[in-house]
Amino acid sequence: MLPELSYQSPDAVALRKRVFPTSKSHPPASDGESLVMEITERAERIRRQIEEFVDVWEIPLLHVRNIMSLPYNLPATLALYNLATDRPDIGFLMQHHDIYWEGPNAKNFLTPYSQVNDMMDHIMCPTLPNAHHVLINPLAAEALRARKGIVGTIVPDGFNFDRDVPVIDEHAFRTKLEVLVGDPRPVGADDLVVAMPARIAINKAIELAIQFVAALNLERTSLESAPDGLGLNRRRFGPTSSIVLLLPQGEDLDDNRPYFERLLSYAEQLGIKLAYGGNMVVPDRRFQHDDPDHYPFYGTYRAVDLVCYPPEHEGFGNQAIETVWARRPLAVLEYPVFKRFVRDHVPHYISLGGTEQLDRLEEFGGLHQLRHDILGGAVQQAIAVLTEHDLERRWTDENFTALRAFCGMDAVATEYIRLYTKIMGDIGP
Repeated sequence: MLPELSYQSPDAVALRKRVFPTSKSHPPASDGESLVMEITERAERIRRQIEEFVDVWEIPLLHVRNIMSLPYNLPATLALYNLATDRPDIGFLMQHHDIYWEGPNAKNFLTPYSQVNDMMDHIMCPTLPNAHHVLINPLAAEALRARKGIVGTIVPDGFNFDRDVPVIDEHAFRTKLEVLVGDPRPVGADDLVVAMPARIAINKAIELAIQFVAALNLERTSLESAPDGLGLNRRRFGPTSSIVLLLPQGEDLDDNRPYFERLLSYAEQLGIKLAYGGNMVVPDRRFQHDDPDHYPFYGTYRAVDLVCYPPEHEGFGNQAIETVWARRPLAVLEYPVFKRFVRDHVPHYISLGGTEQLDRLEEFGGLHQLRHDILGGAVQQAIAVLTEHDLERRWTDENFTALRAFCGMDAVATEYIRLYTKIMGDIGP
């Protein structure tokens, strides 16, 4: 991997903070000109390395994911734009999970520099004869066509349903979790763990998961009386057990620290136990099997009993897909892409309503709030699926089969092979 392509490299993070400052200052225009020059210089170095690799290996087509639609690393975007412009003999498939002007995250990409804005408008999601655009949902496809006049192809984000859930020492993992709010005792074997497995970002509306856990905690009697325990692992939930909201990811936390602090205050007010795994959970590709202090992200699904996934805005919603693959019950806010594109392929889920049904809290900076009636119904559904094990098995098995047919790798790979063939045919010999 070329390090300069990473949006998480120190150089990329530092540049991003300068391009998209959080302060309300009005910098001079010359600062924007300097930034564009710096981006251009960095881009040229990146472009040379990519082009050399492409030529050495005689690569006729590049599949580019997200770099051309999110300005997390503008030098990388410009490098690929320049390469695509100057090399019509190379085909480009530009895949976009999110587009920078869409959704709540769009405010993270506001810059006071008109020169940078002009560059972004020019190089992101570009119209080029040797480029074909792929969107992972129909709403993004409509947004791209409306703003750029580009007709893209819709292909759901693919997932390998044949992969095994990594085996972890569940008890050790639970006891090592950092308890941030609530009962300070380590998370134990008889605790009910509800995971919100996405990264901590404002579009994830994690406050709704806090509300869900708080409401579930009010129904402890129903959970304690379950004769065969709770969930797939038959937790022996008792009077001393806790209901825990687990945030296993720490990715991009520093970029979202103010929101995280509001969540902690809110969780404390509602009296829930909130645990964090970001200090020891790593992406599976970086996990070392001889490292006892870290755990693979996909393996963490073994240690949870139910997933609450309430994002306000998502390009696709990978954590909903992962939940189905890991055969865990799913409580989900029906965000627009889920409602329009994914819902019909998940036969069984606990609904937290739609985004149009959300209220706002006056406290904590205007966090979202679930309607009381919707929350109550969701909690009763959760209790049913956690206590009725035949129901849970039917839900998870049927979800797995249906969703795999929609976005499993076999189905998605077939569509990409078709697109690769088309692009190669369009650019000619």
